Amino acid sequence: MVFWKKKSKQTFREGVAEFWDWFPTVAERFGQLLEDQDGEKVVAEVSRKMEKSLPTLSWVFGGEGKGHSFTLTGEGQVARQLLAEYWLSQAVDVPGWEFFGSRQPSSPDSLASMAIRLSDQDQVDAETFLIRTKVDEEAEVVDIVAWHPAFESLPEEHHANILFIFLDEAMGEFGTQTWIGDIQIEPVTAGNDTRSFADFPKFLDSIQKYHGWEKMSPLECYTGYETQQQSDAPRGDTICGTTCVSSLIFDFIENDGHLSENPLQGTGAEFIYIAVDRSVFPDGSQIDVRSNIEDTIDDALREEACGRSLGGAFGENYSYIEFLLFDSADGRRIIRDTLEQLQLAGRSRIESFD
Repeated sequence: MVFWKKKSKQTFREGVAEFWDWFPTVAERFGQLLEDQDGEKVVAEVSRKMEKSLPTLSWVFGGEGKGHSFTLTGEGQVARQLLAEYWLSQAVDVPGWEFFGSRQPSSPDSLASMAIRLSDQDQVDAETFLIRTKVDEEAEVVDIVAWHPAFESLPEEHHANILFIFLDEAMGEFGTQTWIGDIQIEPVTAGNDTRSFADFPKFLDSIQKYHGWEKMSPLECYTGYETQQQSDAPRGDTICGTTCVSSLIFDFIENDGHLSENPLQGTGAEFIYIAVDRSVFPDGSQIDVRSNIEDTIDDALREEACGRSLGGAFGENYSYIEFLLFDSADGRRIIRDTLEQLQLAGRSRIESFD
């Protein structure tokens, strides 16, 4: 079960602290109610608390023989996944409970018995959901073609949603993003390169071990980019950069310094960037100097649990560094103080993504 809530006036950091102060006081009671199959009471109480402390974020209970679990999920949106990562980093020990900042893979037995009923006659199940695979060694991913017989009668617009539900159950929220390449949905026939969804995780695990593939979390992976044309808009002078929130940067630049939609709306967190006069960076050392500035601010923000860096860019007139702030007031104070310590107060400014 996944729930979405309304806006918040408090900072995200305050909401996270409030959650971790509260949950240990109700954890034992919640665990007993869940074991007694009385989950509706738990859901109602958690919904009220989440609406107050961590609005707009999705959550789910779980647990398969190892106690109970509570997961905060970004539902595939990097901005919200970053918030879930921070929430998890502040977790406290609660006996009998596990906490996750992304959906985890289901156990093999649970996946094998998984089914989504579509009607009295049709259901999509893991045993007859076929996956044809092709290993892309260069990209270190597996391309798939997926099909279930029930898709013949199910409207095409529902096929992808069902497939991604199964992928997240099989591989977890980050596993789908990390290990799956090209995806097609069309009829599949049995063969050496075809297997059921229930067997897919075991196959993928063997491929990873055979090739020795190791990957970082998507939240620590950075995308390089270049812009072909500069403008007078905010950050319009950008030439190239690297970022772990590429959709945010591309949206901002393509819309002339504005966001078509703020992915943090209502969360109590904020995306900002600093612009530093390009003359600060000596020829031949631009990357090192910008990295030093970014690391120094990042360390200061993390020390007070106020934010983290997200990447940066070089422009014709300025160099840019992006940050996610979990507390805007304290985060901006920390950045201003750090810029002053670096003697950059008069040669830089803090800007919002809006």
